[in-house]
Amino acid sequence: MEPQAKYLTFDTETNGLFNFKLPADAEGQPRLAHLAMIWADEDGNEIKRKDYYIRPDGWTMPQGPGSAGAVNGLTDEFLMENGGHIDAVLHAYTREIERGLIAVAFNAQYDLKIMRGELRRAGMPDLFEKTLNICVMRPMTGLCQLPKRNGFGFKFPKLSEALEYFGHSLEGAHQAINDAEGALIVMRELMRIGRLPEPAVHYAKNRPDEAAA
Repeated sequence: MEPQAKYLTFDTETNGLFNFKLPADAEGQPRLAHLAMIWADEDGNEIKRKDYYIRPDGWTMPQGPGSAGAVNGLTDEFLMENGGHIDAVLHAYTREIERGLIAVAFNAQYDLKIMRGELRRAGMPDLFEKTLNICVMRPMTGLCQLPKRNGFGFKFPKLSEALEYFGHSLEGAHQAINDAEGALIVMRELMRIGRLPEPAVHYAKNRPDEAAA
């Protein structure tokens, strides 16, 4: 019998960056190109993993220096050949959220906003208030204590920096499955030291109807 999953560690790769002042599904917001999910039990032990590439449906993956494609290595040609329809990917994701799994990601607010945008575009419930989640980046800020460039306070660490704090390394950064695995490792380490946050629904400001959710 397969172990009981409690956590869904996931990561997204997209074709651009958010304007966080606008709703997730506003015109010009980034599109989901790659979703990776890793199921884990209550102790953070991996149960299984799955990769999903999304076939472009009117959007493109930009190329060139500094572009999203240059960072994540994805191209329109690869996604057209290897990607599936967005609806099938969204149903795979929402099925696990509806089951009550806790979504875990490194910079969860970004990844969850990506998923909300795609769900809304597809005419599906965005499950905002049903998605209990844990961001494993934010508790690492006080642990890594990496100074901001302006010298005031600490910056959010990169996933590689968070892993390095615990003596781990990350290969293949910005490949969704590798980043999801990295987030899972950070989650286990936070469990070990008693610093894993409680799952919650994180609002952009006050309530999703009052904010650019």
